[in-house]
Amino acid sequence: MEEAAWIKLDVLANGVAVDESVSQRCARGDIAERRNVYNTPLWAESGRALPQEIRIGECVVGINVYGQDDWSLVHDVGSDMGFLRHKDTSAHFPIEYIDNLTTLARPASAHVTNIYGGAALAFFSPRSCYFFSDDTACGFCSLKGTARDTRDEFKTLLSEQDVELAVRRALTDDPGRIEQVMIVGGNLRDLDRGFRHHVALARSASRAIASFGLENEVSVHIATMPPHDQDLIELLSELPNPHVMFNLEVWDQTRFSEICPGKDADYGRERILAALDQLVVALGPYRAHSILIAGLEAPTTTLSGAQALAQRGVSPIINVYHSDMHSRIGLGDRPSFADLAEIAEGLQALYTDYPILPYWRNCGRNAIDREAQMGRFDCPRPAFL
Repeated sequence: MEEAAWIKLDVLANGVAVDESVSQRCARGDIAERRNVYNTPLWAESGRALPQEIRIGECVVGINVYGQDDWSLVHDVGSDMGFLRHKDTSAHFPIEYIDNLTTLARPASAHVTNIYGGAALAFFSPRSCYFFSDDTACGFCSLKGTARDTRDEFKTLLSEQDVELAVRRALTDDPGRIEQVMIVGGNLRDLDRGFRHHVALARSASRAIASFGLENEVSVHIATMPPHDQDLIELLSELPNPHVMFNLEVWDQTRFSEICPGKDADYGRERILAALDQLVVALGPYRAHSILIAGLEAPTTTLSGAQALAQRGVSPIINVYHSDMHSRIGLGDRPSFADLAEIAEGLQALYTDYPILPYWRNCGRNAIDREAQMGRFDCPRPAFL
């Protein structure tokens, strides 16, 4: 579907209302549901069965319900198909639901992992962040509110054995489904210890993948704060072909201080850039990544940052901001379609000029990098957007 990437942009900008027919379809249990309501925009919806994401064409799209949304997701019982419909036009498009993982029926797996985009096995550890204790959390993060207001079924701190066993089960129970394993989490106050923890979990995932002979098919990805002792970054060279993110979130220094006060005070923007440079040395060009969140600063600033990162051998990752009532920013302004389109076209040009790589291969529900890599923003925008 040629226009799918543009539709994804508009859905991310303006949200999607989920019809009760879709909730009833999700209740059958074979669709990947939103299990972890971390960064769920409208919490009034959290008691309903909601798909975590959908696929339209080749694009995986996050389901973010804001209220007064421009799109609706409906289910046709007769055909057992879902459709996206635009509220102001007659435009409607078939979508695919993303199948749940068989292995998540096992309690031992369900308490430690989740599936994103039908292709990424995700591990989140620790499920807390010391920035909240210091009242310096990133402005978009809702981790503390999630823990306070929900019964969180996920284990708080994962062991290497937890990860290795869960990866083995997923590769056994759902052969051919998993394309990447993601290690992410909150931050320990001792950033060196936290970094070592994430590297250890990634190492255990790599062992499980290698035991199936899939090290060339299933990649391991880490999103973490860089260690204070940047020599520890060399530990990553022990892993087979990892992808690693140290996230700036925004490019402008003033905005960085506003959005990420803990990162700014305890590490600093320039030291994160230095860590990214060292990451490029350890992993090779473009396996180092850093997120810039579209919608938290001007599109021109986001694109300037993306180009500057690409010039350093770092793959910029563009995530679309989605608001959350549990975050410090709250249910504030979101990026417009026009702003996202400007960023998407600029990112498309960067994929032409540099050999940058997406962090999420085929499962980036709120990211637009895979679409740019496939050249999907080269086609004209649909007339109704």
